[in-house]
Amino acid sequence: MHGETLRKKSQMKWLDDFKSALVNEDLNKIEYLINNYPDKMDIEEMQCAAALLENAAAIYKRKQKELDVEFQKVKKARKYSF
Repeated sequence: MHGETLRKKSQMKWLDDFKSALVNEDLNKIEYLINNYPDKMDIEEMQCAAALLENAAAIYKRKQKELDVEFQKVKKARKYSF
C-alpha cells in the first residue's frame, strides 16, 4: 500500500509540474516532462494528462507561428539590406 501512495504522489507531482510549465510556457520543462511521464496512471490522470498535452501542443503551434513571423521579418530585412 505504501508503494501505491508514493506512485500516486509522483503522478500528481508530474501533473502539477506540467501545469506549472504550461502556465510559464517553459518549453524545455514541457519537453522534459513529456519525455519522462509516469509509467502508470489511472483513467482520471490520463484524461488530465491528455488535456495538458493538448494545451502544450497549442503553445508549441503558437510559438511556431510567432517564430515564422519573426523569420519573415528577418528575411525581408536581409532582402532590403543588400
